[in-house]
This record gives sequence, C-alpha cells and structure tokens, in this order.
Amino acid sequence: MKLEYKILWIEDNPKSIRRDKRQVAEYIEGLGFVCEVQEINNFSDFEKNIGCQNTSEYDLLLIDLDLGNQETKDEGNTIITKIRDEKVYTEIVFYSSQYEELNRKLNEHFVEGIFTSSRDELKDKVKKIIDITIKKTQDVNNLRGLIMAEVAELDRIKEQIIKKYNSQADSDFKKYIKEKVFSKIKEELKNLNCLVKVEDSECTYDEINLEELQKNFFYDTFKKSRTVFKIKKQKCNTIEFIHENYKKEIIDKRNVFAHQEEEPREDGINILKYPNGEDLEFTAEHCIQIRKDIRKYKKLLVDIKNQI
Repeated sequence: MKLEYKILWIEDNPKSIRRDKRQVAEYIEGLGFVCEVQEINNFSDFEKNIGCQNTSEYDLLLIDLDLGNQETKDEGNTIITKIRDEKVYTEIVFYSSQYEELNRKLNEHFVEGIFTSSRDELKDKVKKIIDITIKKTQDVNNLRGLIMAEVAELDRIKEQIIKKYNSQADSDFKKYIKEKVFSKIKEELKNLNCLVKVEDSECTYDEINLEELQKNFFYDTFKKSRTVFKIKKQKCNTIEFIHENYKKEIIDKRNVFAHQEEEPREDGINILKYPNGEDLEFTAEHCIQIRKDIRKYKKLLVDIKNQI
C-alpha cells in the first residue's frame, strides 16, 4: 500500500469529466490518500506515451469508449482487443453513453474482470470500485509497510530541517543538542554497557558533529521530533507542529505496528496492543485516520523546512 492513489483517465473530451474528476478526487482525499489523475486524450496517445505494459503503476484505469458510429466502434474493438491480449491487471472501467452496446462489445471479445458504466453513472460506479481496490490491500501487513516507509520519509524531512537550522543556529541551539540529545544518547549507551564500551570523555557543544550525530541509531525519530519542535518554536511558532501530538499520532502507532501482532477482540474487531495495554483498533476508519495524520505531518514538516 502507498499513500498515493493514481488514476489514468482516457477521455477525448476533458471538459465533460471535470465535475466527475473533482468529485472522485475529493472522495479519494477523504479516504486519506493523495489523488493523482493523469488525463490522456485518446488511446493512441496512451499506447505511444504509456503502453499497456506500464499500467501497473496505476490503481485504476478509466477509459471512454465512444461507440456512436462505425469509425468509433472500430476503435473500440481495437482498444478492447489490446486490453485483453496485453493482460492488463490494473482495475479498469470502460464507460460509454451507449452502455448496452459497450456490454455487448465486451461479451463479443470474451473480456472478463472489467467494470463497465454508463457515462451518467460513472462517478458512483468509480467510487464503489475505489472502495474495492483499497479494501484488497487494507490489511495489517500492508498498513505496516506504509507506516514504516512514510515515517522514514518524515524522518528525512526532519533531518533536513535540523541540518538547515544548524547552519545558522546560535550557541543556545548547539547547547540544546549537547544537553538534551547527545547526553541522552550517551546515557542510553551506558545502559547497554554489557554490549558496548562507552567512553566517559566530555566534549564541548562546538565539537559535536551534528551531521554524524543524525546518522546515529540512537538519534531516533522521537529525538528528531523533539529537536524540530524546538526549532519550530524558535523560528515559526505559528505552524501547528506539536511534539507530543506527533508522538501520539505517529510514533506510538508506528511502534505498535512495527512490534505487535494483530489479534481478534471479543467483539470481532482486530486490534494491536500498546505497551500500556490499550487497544489500537484496526478498522477502516482508523486506517483512514492514520493516512490523514501522515499527510498532515508531512505538510507541517515541509512548512517548517521552508520557513526556517
């Protein structure tokens, strides 16, 4: 599972789909995804610029088949044949104003697993199919992969913020890094003295190489979040990034998905357990909220990066 939901829309009259396109995009955004719609004017351009072999990067194909005259019927036959012969596995919706003719054509070509719609009902049909495609991948393992990948991306943005701010920071920030980050890491390493030997030598805040420090395993996502929160308070306090909220909504959930196994609760809802024994319910609504939270914090971090 990924955070982007990509649609390839083949339509020779883009004006006719503006309203449907906007409403479909709003529906996808409401499910917590970033909606990307790529429009192609005709099937020839599709073959030239994309090709059936590259459709796997899309979640959904929407293809207009105009079957109103013999010329367009012949083109429709060509499109259907190519889709069938190339074995495209992405979900496809063929739609047409001549809905009965469309279904007859597909039956003639023995095409299975393809959705069809009249032009008037396209928006509602597409929403139902989107629900189907999301449900297929909305399990714990897929969401776990999404969260791990996206939290790693959030960490990369935080590292860029810290590096950028450090280049212009005064001694107070460097003292903060030494006292709140570097010292904490040394403390954690001492707790592992059965595994590693930690030197007791001290260093001044000017001697700490922040770039190297950020690569340290112990300078984890929690510490980076706390550092970014301090930077935010110094430089752009109006941005609504709160470390404690980030910990609760992103870090804690990331840790649960990384380390806990899904289990059924008595009421039938699947759950994962927080360390304090509380339940994280694995429901469609919670999956939507997790995706929305990831998108929210990515935007906030990018805003901080741009303003410092």
